[in-house]
Amino acid sequence: MTRDDFELIPRKINSGELSCKQAVEEIILFIAQNKALYGIQVYDEDFISEFFIYFLERAQKFVLSYDPNQGMFFSYIYCFVKNCCNAVKKQRSLKQIIDYYNMGESITDYEERQTAYSKIRYDDFERPKVPYKYTPISYKDFQIACQSDKYQIKPLHPKTEPPLAPEVKERFKDYSPRMIQNIIMVLALKSAYYITEDQIKSISQWFNIDKKKIELIIQEIKDEMSERIIHKEQMIERRNKAYFQHKKLKNQIEWNNISRQDSAYRNEELHRKYKRNTETWELLNHQMEEGMIHIRPTTKLIAKVLGISARQVTYYQTTARKIGIDICKV
Repeated sequence: MTRDDFELIPRKINSGELSCKQAVEEIILFIAQNKALYGIQVYDEDFISEFFIYFLERAQKFVLSYDPNQGMFFSYIYCFVKNCCNAVKKQRSLKQIIDYYNMGESITDYEERQTAYSKIRYDDFERPKVPYKYTPISYKDFQIACQSDKYQIKPLHPKTEPPLAPEVKERFKDYSPRMIQNIIMVLALKSAYYITEDQIKSISQWFNIDKKKIELIIQEIKDEMSERIIHKEQMIERRNKAYFQHKKLKNQIEWNNISRQDSAYRNEELHRKYKRNTETWELLNHQMEEGMIHIRPTTKLIAKVLGISARQVTYYQTTARKIGIDICKV
């Protein structure tokens, strides 16, 4: 394709001779064959690959926005190519900065991470997980499973399954088996977002309830809390961005203090930004510590699942708090 042929592409789109997708393919082919014309021959192959991906993701909308009265099509695409190159450079720079701070955090938290890794149970990776796609069961079926006449707390053999901790047994000694079951089921469903595979397995064995039914009900409760989960993810992302800016601005201020004579002048605006981002990061951290984004289903939903009143659910939760029981101890 010659330069003159390139200028005819908008007319071919308007006449229907080329679809927008075909036009973009011809444009990208022309750019690939004439890298020096656009100044992208100076970049390495990885950069050029990222550029083409970035270009193709936005090219169709950009081509359709071309106005021939504003200039030549070649100049229009040339400016777009330069903007794409600058955008890819910014993405790469941002990635390098994030990697740098991630590495710094990893070094700072090395001992804590080392302790956490030492506690990993690698056998758990092979255990089956709650399926993403599932066949919903009715709440009634789950209630029948919980209230079956076959209900009993199964005695646990010490060689096969770990028994309840002695302090937990002691706290439950004044309660009936049915009361114990209801307390644990309420705690389990309230912690549906956080409950582990091992906890589900233990509960199903103790109460003779099909493990799959518990998993499906928990998945259904999670689906009911989808908006809350999205809100949590957004809040975590905001917190992470604020912390990133906090670290970045701090380093910029320190660098200016070391390398520039006019550091006081240059750091004046940086200090304002640093203070604002630090306050945002600390506020979001405080809100997370206070449980603002803990994912918990409503008492009404738990009552609906178990087929009991909301007042009963509240009573079981209050009793659990009174005797100092939570799902992590079960």
